[in-house]
Amino acid sequence: MKKILTFSASAFFAFALLFGATFVLQSHTVQAADEETSELATTENQEQQSNSDDQGYNYVAQPSDTYSQMARKAIQTYGIVNKVDLSQAQIIAAETNLTLKAGSPYLIIGQKVEINKEDVKNQVDAAKKLTDSQQAAWAMYAVGVNFNTDAVGQPQSN
Repeated sequence: MKKILTFSASAFFAFALLFGATFVLQSHTVQAADEETSELATTENQEQQSNSDDQGYNYVAQPSDTYSQMARKAIQTYGIVNKVDLSQAQIIAAETNLTLKAGSPYLIIGQKVEINKEDVKNQVDAAKKLTDSQQAAWAMYAVGVNFNTDAVGQPQSN
């Protein structure tokens, strides 16, 4: 007798978002029209003294950046600044929910992205409340994820 494995729509979307959409988003990142546009995006990003203001975390999309990676960076920054310790599973849960709330947007090189601090705080608070079994479920999505977000949303040096 065969067992049929079923997934809820949200679980399937979360899986697709983490494993499929990251590739899709990276492969659909639009290259800057010319060098002038790339230089303008880099110059604008360099002019930002801080990637955080009172309202949100600010980034400028670079080649291969995804919204999900920017959400991950905002969550990690929030955690460092506010001394909140999250597991990788909790970070993945929070970043996925932030990305879904934003509509899983495609990014264009040079696009300015602001992630609202209150939204980040709310998702971090929700992630801290995950049960052990919920964290275990999210942990499988953390396997193979690069949690080094230093270059995400930042200009690349030439």
